[in-house]
Amino acid sequence: MRSTYPSAALILMLAVFPMVLLGGCDGADTDRRSDAAPAPEGEWAYLYQREPGTEASIRLRLQQPRVPLRDQIFAWLFYRSADQRYFSLTATRLVDVWFESVLPGGTWDDRPAASGPFERSADFSWRGPDGSPETGSMEFVYHAPGMQPGTKYYHRVRRVVEPMARAGTGAPIAAGGVNTTQFVPLINVDPSRALSEGSVPTRGVTYFTPPTLQEPARDAVNQPRHRIRFTWSGTIGANEYVLQVFRDDDPGGRGVPLYQVTGRHDTTGTISETIEGNFAPGTRFYWRVGARRAGDPLPVNGLVGRAGWLFSEMRTFTTAVEPPPAP
Repeated sequence: MRSTYPSAALILMLAVFPMVLLGGCDGADTDRRSDAAPAPEGEWAYLYQREPGTEASIRLRLQQPRVPLRDQIFAWLFYRSADQRYFSLTATRLVDVWFESVLPGGTWDDRPAASGPFERSADFSWRGPDGSPETGSMEFVYHAPGMQPGTKYYHRVRRVVEPMARAGTGAPIAAGGVNTTQFVPLINVDPSRALSEGSVPTRGVTYFTPPTLQEPARDAVNQPRHRIRFTWSGTIGANEYVLQVFRDDDPGGRGVPLYQVTGRHDTTGTISETIEGNFAPGTRFYWRVGARRAGDPLPVNGLVGRAGWLFSEMRTFTTAVEPPPAP
């Protein structure tokens, strides 16, 4: 099981017979902390960045269901598809398994690096309608392919739960995939009715990396006071950018920027913006660039504490000292 370090944003309700998913919230976006709703309309899947400059994951926010109870949930299964929203829950789409009844922090992170293959199994037990002990087993063979910048990914979730009598034959045992020299993807749950129905898919999140800063160079000095040109490399998958400059007393960029410029750039080449202002002489300033994809859920940055952009690293520059007055 790939480790995750959860904490953040929206709502997914997974009830069980049948499984119901609520992707969103009431639409309010009044809290701008790291665990705030990442978009006004409500999203339960979005890019999550621990701090500016670091690689992002795709985070799902999952609300613990009221039905079934915690002790009736034995595993959470996470599936991913590239560029195809409505996809079947086959073993080739499985990217992670948690043998837990409760997800820590109510979140799960799909990380971009490839991992696996994994072979995992576990037994579970419950009491039948007459109180007699019952046992079941689950076995999973899967791997998580790496995520590619510029690709939109969709996710679905299902669980292994205590089997209960219900109409129909229940969820079938899911198995399949392409044979390889290393492993055969497999999902095998016995009894089959313990495998819940799948959630509806997420709206889709485009994965991309943070922008790369170019000029001014790191810790640049003697920068002009009234006209400074900033350049950076566009990132595949993003098409909206924000340039922010902060005062010397805000190295984390958590306050209101001194200067901010936003723009649409459908390119991955060098992008530039020029700020004309009145920078104090001989003073250090901080700057960074944020990126996002128009129409996608807004990225969330945990350290900055707000939703909106996937940020580059923070750099500093110092303006030129004011020349002495003429004698």
